[in-house]
Amino acid sequence: MFSLFRSKTSSPPPAARLELISVHIPKTAGTSFRNILKDIYGDQSVIRLDISERDGTLVNEQPYDQKDLPRGTKVIHGHFSPRLLRQSFDLAPEVPMITWLRHPVDRVVSNYYYLAKRLREELDEEAKGLDILRKMQCSLMEYARRDINRNRQHRFLDGVQLADLAFVGIQEQYSEDLSRLAQKIGWDSYEELRHNVTGSRYEAPSAAEKAEIAQLNSLDMDLYQQALEMRAGQ
Repeated sequence: MFSLFRSKTSSPPPAARLELISVHIPKTAGTSFRNILKDIYGDQSVIRLDISERDGTLVNEQPYDQKDLPRGTKVIHGHFSPRLLRQSFDLAPEVPMITWLRHPVDRVVSNYYYLAKRLREELDEEAKGLDILRKMQCSLMEYARRDINRNRQHRFLDGVQLADLAFVGIQEQYSEDLSRLAQKIGWDSYEELRHNVTGSRYEAPSAAEKAEIAQLNSLDMDLYQQALEMRAGQ
């Protein structure tokens, strides 16, 4: 067991002393978890880090071209793969890395409806008298069949094995696994926060559609099953 607990402080240390790496796979309670991290480590000590081949490196959603993390960083949390992280920063190998997984079918469905909701909000067609959304929006299955939307959990964990991670949480067991993580890391207390929940007020896919989404995400299904087996063995 390792202990990473530090008391809250309003004044960050003079240099980055990284204590935790959190890989946020989209639609796996990442926003809620980031707010918990900020509550524990301090708002200024937790940065959102996003790295992609297309957009490069973003820190707190702003372009970032430094080789060192921002001063005072204790925790990095965001959308990046371990492979891209190592290419971008020289980090100590002993810094623990964690992530959360979700049943692949549920994650794909949630991601689709979240993006559809965001598109409706951005277009605000009713107020503007437009009819763009109906022409632009793809169906759930059209979205699921696109290569870029398949096996995203497996892609985000490119460069690392589940067994090498310090902790793998299961979103469906969020409260219980959050408690396990707190005990393992040494958090003395935390408030369970939930944000950015898509909700379930959408048409559920049929059994055939669920089966196809599972087949389209076979690598994610294998990864999720492995995580469940690891969890059961702990």
